[in-house]
Amino acid sequence: RYCYWRQRRRQRATMAPASAPATICTRITSLFKCRYPIILPGMSWISTPKLVASVSNAGGVGILATGPLNAEETRNAIREIRTLTDKPFGIGATLLMPGATENARVAIDERVPIVNVSLGKADWIADAVRQYGGSVLATVTNSKHAESALEAGADALMLTGHEAAAHGGDVTSMVLVPGISRRFP
Repeated sequence: RYCYWRQRRRQRATMAPASAPATICTRITSLFKCRYPIILPGMSWISTPKLVASVSNAGGVGILATGPLNAEETRNAIREIRTLTDKPFGIGATLLMPGATENARVAIDERVPIVNVSLGKADWIADAVRQYGGSVLATVTNSKHAESALEAGADALMLTGHEAAAHGGDVTSMVLVPGISRRFP
């Protein structure tokens, strides 16, 4: 129901004009139930509730940055996003950061559709998110971390190259994406 070809088939069957822009059908759009395979990463002080909701409303997936937030602020931000959109969105949990575990627990309590994890073992998050039908997106910088994330239960990978404010990996995305894609198709 999220794919362009299905939309076109329905239009032809009813001879009705298109009522919305075409949807791009990929594994990401199917998994996250969004119109376009565009993801706003959880960037501290940038990926705020209003921007997250705007991206989701436009057909992508916005990820809330929880790094600078405590658990109560994270809960309030999630609830604010829900007042601004009924579309899928996510929260980021950089597990190495202080407070990330608590923020991930809040996301699970609030049944956030997508939890983006990085820099830590997230099997407990994947297990909990899967129980309510959510998805886990793991941000990784190399194939070793990609393999670990998939083994821990990640549904999808987001790759971060060196150009990501130099806190990505040792190589740029132009090298990283093809290499990881070949290893984990």
